[in-house]
Amino acid sequence: MRVASMVVVLVRDSAGYGAALADALRPSPGLTRGSSPFDLPLDKYGLNGEKASGELVSFSDSSGSPQVSFFVLPDYRPPVAACAMNEILALISSEAPSIQPVLIVPFITRPSGCFHGMVNATKTGQLTTLHAAEIGASNEFTHLLVDGSIKPPPSLQIRSEPIQCLLEIVRVLKIPTVLVTSGGQHQGKSSSDSDLEVLQCVGDHVAKHINLEFSKETVIETGVEKSASIQEPWRELYL
Repeated sequence: MRVASMVVVLVRDSAGYGAALADALRPSPGLTRGSSPFDLPLDKYGLNGEKASGELVSFSDSSGSPQVSFFVLPDYRPPVAACAMNEILALISSEAPSIQPVLIVPFITRPSGCFHGMVNATKTGQLTTLHAAEIGASNEFTHLLVDGSIKPPPSLQIRSEPIQCLLEIVRVLKIPTVLVTSGGQHQGKSSSDSDLEVLQCVGDHVAKHINLEFSKETVIETGVEKSASIQEPWRELYL
């Protein structure tokens, strides 16, 4: 299982953003897209029968060498979440090229209220903010990824166990990682319009830095499929 030096980690969150981004980020000319499932046993953590499962999407050049890899993951729950993310990071480190891989973690929050900071107004009048932060180690590429954005506000709530676990682990292991997120105030906008705007904000930013294309038409055609949240009510007290 070959993994590129640029790795995007996407979680199939209940809001549907992760799956929508995975579908909408398409290969640019000269690259082909392929995917395969993976299963990593978690028996060594005492989780007998549990596995870190997901989909590995590769964008490869004409020689078959992966240029960008996507890990598209389910929304793991505790205690599987931490163990699964640890195993996936170990796989990335062992299968990526000799150079240290860079992780890109797009995570979109449901637009609500107004984020303070740099706000981009587009032709359609929406207010959208792009936030990005370097986590773990940093290098020239991570600097480029955060350029033109602002740091996420302290009030940002990452309601995703896999993403929370991943960010904590990369801090310890000092793996170059960039968290990219977007939110904003969409007064008078329908839910579908707001979804498209935040997806395009994040998708365009990520795509231009990793030689892919963001397909707005794919999002319009397939929509953003939401699932019922399984967030335990007591967790709201700690967010």
